[in-house]
Amino acid sequence: MTKRARATFEEIISAGRAPVGAFVMSTDPNTTAIYGRGGYDWVVIDREHGIMDELAMRAHLLAADATGLVPIVRVLHNSPPLIQQALDAGAQGVLIPKIGSADEAARAVAASRYESGGRGMCPVVPAAGFSGIGWNEYAKDLNSNVILMPLIETRAGVDNIDEICAVEGVDYIFFGLADLSQDMGIDMLDDADTLIGVWEKVAAAAHRHGVRAGAPLGYGFDGLADFGSLDSDLGSLRSAADLALTRWRERPQHV
Repeated sequence: MTKRARATFEEIISAGRAPVGAFVMSTDPNTTAIYGRGGYDWVVIDREHGIMDELAMRAHLLAADATGLVPIVRVLHNSPPLIQQALDAGAQGVLIPKIGSADEAARAVAASRYESGGRGMCPVVPAAGFSGIGWNEYAKDLNSNVILMPLIETRAGVDNIDEICAVEGVDYIFFGLADLSQDMGIDMLDDADTLIGVWEKVAAAAHRHGVRAGAPLGYGFDGLADFGSLDSDLGSLRSAADLALTRWRERPQHV
């Protein structure tokens, strides 16, 4: 059985290292494979801002499985059918946008668990190996290891962070600085000090409740981040393309 998300994250954190991931937004699963071969720990397969359909998501999930990455899918919104679809396809965790209350978090948690009132049971899906053999063990293992991760990216989410982190089943949260800065009416980079102050409040609340707090790395959040992400595949491609062109244009000219 594949070692699942929670067990993987906790093993890395216990070794004194923060799990490092990246956002995958292109449809090409080679980008996920590159992160896996490069030594990253996890990826967010982004179906909120990415351009991928369900088949592209599945291809990324296969690439993650083949290269030892923990695959987290960011769904479009807090929808039980979308959460179930991602997990059935093989996601080991789900990132839920714009969670602003404990009720919203609890609804997402229920949609990620095999339990009364929770996600639908179907053994003939990729995540279950297309078989109901050993179902009870599989369901128990998944319930114990799936990561349901609220994305804290609104003022409501910040204001209600203690209540969100107190929800049973919320053991990881992620800080979304871009949408949060927009919601607060501030600039993501120019007002970095304000965002760092908000992050410190969010991380402290998470840690009070025994919840792991994740954030984008390199923005001043690293010290309190239990895990984090480095850019995205398309962002990294754009940066590399810009750098290559700049170096070419600045090269010494020989007449």
